[in-house]
This record gives sequence, structure tokens and C-alpha cells, in this order.
Amino acid sequence: MNCLLHKKHLIFLFISLFCLPSFAASTVKIENVKIDQIISQIINADNHPYINARVFSAYKQTTDDLYFLSPQHLLWLDKNKIDEEKVTAVFKLLSSAKLNGLNEGHYNASLLLAKFNELNQQQEYDIKDIALLDTAISINLLHFLSDLQFGRIDPKTLKFHFESGKYSGNLIPLILNTLDQQQIDTLVEAVEPKFPAYQTLKKALSSYRQKDSKQAHIKLSYLSSIRPDESSEQIIEIRQQLNLLGIESDKQESNLYDDTLVNIIKDFQLRHGLEDDGIIGKNTLKALNTPLSERIDQIELALERLRWLPETKPGTLVIINIPAYRLWVYDTSNNTPSPQLTMKVIVGKSVKHQSPVFSADMYYLEFSPYWNIPKSITVKEILPKLAENPLYLEQQNMELVAGFHNNEQALAFTEESVTELENGELKLRQRPGKGNSLGKVKFIFPNNYNVYLHDTPAKRLFNKPKRDFSHGCIRVEKPTELASFLLNSKPKWNQKKINSAMHLQQPKKVGLKNPVPVVIFYSTALAIEDKIYFYDDIYDYDKQLKLALLNHHNSSQPKNLALIIQ
Repeated sequence: MNCLLHKKHLIFLFISLFCLPSFAASTVKIENVKIDQIISQIINADNHPYINARVFSAYKQTTDDLYFLSPQHLLWLDKNKIDEEKVTAVFKLLSSAKLNGLNEGHYNASLLLAKFNELNQQQEYDIKDIALLDTAISINLLHFLSDLQFGRIDPKTLKFHFESGKYSGNLIPLILNTLDQQQIDTLVEAVEPKFPAYQTLKKALSSYRQKDSKQAHIKLSYLSSIRPDESSEQIIEIRQQLNLLGIESDKQESNLYDDTLVNIIKDFQLRHGLEDDGIIGKNTLKALNTPLSERIDQIELALERLRWLPETKPGTLVIINIPAYRLWVYDTSNNTPSPQLTMKVIVGKSVKHQSPVFSADMYYLEFSPYWNIPKSITVKEILPKLAENPLYLEQQNMELVAGFHNNEQALAFTEESVTELENGELKLRQRPGKGNSLGKVKFIFPNNYNVYLHDTPAKRLFNKPKRDFSHGCIRVEKPTELASFLLNSKPKWNQKKINSAMHLQQPKKVGLKNPVPVVIFYSTALAIEDKIYFYDDIYDYDKQLKLALLNHHNSSQPKNLALIIQ
């Protein structure tokens, strides 16, 4: 394979040898053909001496296409001289990986720089060495830009059901254009995610690293809860800890928990997923004790996950972040970072009924819905209650049906029908009305997980700071406001009509004027406008991603630097 020219280069060779008139020009072309031949040989080899085999294999085809489409035979170097400006620009780009939450060592910047300096000190250059370094620079640049645009990990391997859309070939015209315009330094801005939250997190990452380098961490012990206007010797330590975290607190020698400090603590609690009651208890101290290095990890993981998000069309966008127990509605057409609407949500239980992470388009709302009870809930929860209390179905406004179509007729409740229910031949649903588990409206975005947003009669649960109580679907705190916002483009659906539809005896479906993307997301660090918020890793997804990234990094290191292309 190494001895054969790629068919693209055979075409080029034919043109070079037979279509150019002058002998001098032919000599130059023959030299260029030799360079092309060496590059083709390097790309078609099984290994590259400066690059890990997995990375080399992943970007082999894109690298081949890059050199074929380029008007230059060498992209970064020259057979007669070293173009320091272009090479330095690429190295600077690769070295900026850390600013984006990526690992600089992943892209071999130090190794490539050493090889570059080695070549730069030589009086004469071996074409093979030039070609090896040139292709290595190209592959590492493709690797870096691809990671920056699409992320390092396939989200589906970690229960994030997003289509990655990863195709490094899309980077080729971008690289060639910036080379032509001598604007290599613009590549990062061109490929990184355009979400305002991404840029805010990226700035925060740099800020937190600066704080971390200065932090002399204090370990605060829990003695007792401290309430507003109380005095405690710990207050001085808490003020010091806040300063170390970059949060200004005046009266450093005061042990009084005064109003100013109460407001600071409330803001701190709010930004760390805690109940903002101003009481300094165990959870608040735990958040204060969390090292900045852990917050840096959370931000880096958040940046990685934002790279996985699918592109959405300008317009209304609904985002739910599971660890935050919160929903936001944005208007992406004006690119403003402020949400149009926000509310608390209840998500799937952290142990057995986790809400899935995915995106889908919402097409309609259903007012006064039936609750079509899943078989698992029927078997595990309802049938045991029915065995204890024969009136349970009637008391819960439930009925037996043959199927889940809205026009299905209810069946009589008999011993035979209960047996059919136990065997899965019949189904169970709860009628619209007071006490219906879906409340007065549900919001439908068809998906493979049978998950949707809905109202709930259990409003008291929204007062709890930790809200993982559902079987997977997501309950919303303000269903009427959400319905009004989504239907604001349909003038007939005013507030009065919406309120009326929420109290019908039969379900009523209402289609949206345009599909609305819904993204159910998972991130323990989040940027909302200009503030950073941190949340508990309720599904242990951070641990899984950190391990996956560690394995990915370890499998991407070059191992055999002595390999020579024959």
C-alpha cells in the first residue's frame, strides 16, 4: 500500500508530466510530485511516528482530502525554508486548548514544537522529515478543531441521546480559507459553540483557575446551624472562605451574621442549587468547603457537553437542566442570553427512574389529558393497592380500557377484567379532572422514551430543593404560563380560553404554529446570563464523563516515536 500512489496523485502526475511544456517547469513539478508521493505514502501507512494510532486512523481520510484539495503541496512547511509564521500560529492555537477546557497534551503541541525546532536548526532538510511534520501538524489541528466543535466523546456512549454530527471533513474548507487569508488565529472562534452560555463558562474557567492558584483552602466544620442576626466564631472563618472563593465580604473581623452577609450567603446558596433561606447549615458548609479545583472540573465537563448539543433553528427553545431542576424558555432569534420564562421542574428519581437526556421537537399541547398509566406502574404500584382496596380505581378516578386512544370506551370493572389487566390484555388510565397525575395540561414532543412535560397536582413538591420524584417525565411548576407562551402566536388562544381548556371532561389537543425544540440536558455547571451556577451530580454522570475523558486521553498518546516510514 505504501508503494502505491493514491489515484488523486496519479491524476496530478499525469497532468504534471504531459501537459506542461518547459523542462524547468517539469523539473519543479517532478519535485512536487515526489513530495505528493511521500505525503501519500505517509497518509496511507498504518502508523505515523508522531501520532497515536487511533487518532491517525480517525483523521487519515480527512487529511488525505485536505492535501488533495489544497493548492499547496505542503501546508505548513516548505521544502526549502521553514515558514515560522504559519507554524507558530498553529502551535499557538493548539496551546490554547486549556482555555477551552481541553488538554493541550492531547494534541502533541510540545512534541511537534520539538520536531519543528530540530528541523529549524538543520542546514539541509530531508523531504521525508518535512512531510512527516507537515502531516502531523495537519492531523493534530484537525483533531483539535474537531474536539472543539463536536466534543471528544460520543454522547450516546454516556446516555446523552444526541446525534453527534461529527464530520471532520467540514473543517477542510475552513482551514484552507484561513490559510489563504493568513488568519489561522480565527479558527477557534469559527468552530467553538456559539451559545452565549459557552462563552460565559469559558471566561469563568480562566477566572476560577486564577482563584485556584491563590486558594489556601479552609475546612469548615459543622458545629450547628447559624441563623441571621446570630453571632458565631465561625462567621469570621466563613467570611475568609468567601474571600478565598472570590466573593467579597466586608467586616472581616466581625462574628455577627448581619444582613449584608445574609444576602451574600443567600446568593451563594442560590448559585449552588441550595434553598436560599440564609441559614448556614450542613449543605451550605459543604458547598463552601468544595475546592475550586472541583468547580473547575465541573466547568470543563459543562463545556464538553455544550459541544454535544444539536443546532436549533432561530426561534423558541425550551431547555431543561436535570441537576438544576429547572426549565428555561429562550428566544434564540435575537441571540439574547436572558430567558423569556423560567420555572422549577421535577425530574426522574436518581436511582430507578432517571429522566433521559435527549432533544426533540414539541408539536402540540394536550389540555385536560388522560394519564395513560405505564404497565410498570400498573403492576408494581397500582395492582397491590387494588388488592388491598377494591374501590381504589374509583377513588383515584381511574378506568379500564382496551387501548390508549382518547376515544376508547371505559370497560366494566370485574374480576375477569382485573385478571386481563394483570395479564397486560387491558390498560389503565386516569380521567381528566382534579387529582389527575398529569394535572391540567401536558406538552408533547414525540420521542422513543415516552417522556413529556406536564402539570401536577402535587404543587408542594416544588418547595423542596432536591426534586427528583417522577418516573421519568418532567413536571413543570408554571404550566399555565408555559402554555400561554407557547400559544402566543395563536391569537385565539388567549388566557381565558386556555383556562377553560384546562377544565374539560375530555382531552383537547392544540397544535403549535411551529415546532419548538426541547432539549433535556444534564450539566452540573451552568451559565445563566453572567453568573455561574453549580449543582449536585444527582445521576453520577460527571463521574462517568471524567472516566471516559481520562480513558480517551490515555488512548490518544503517541507511543512509538522511532517508527520510520519506509
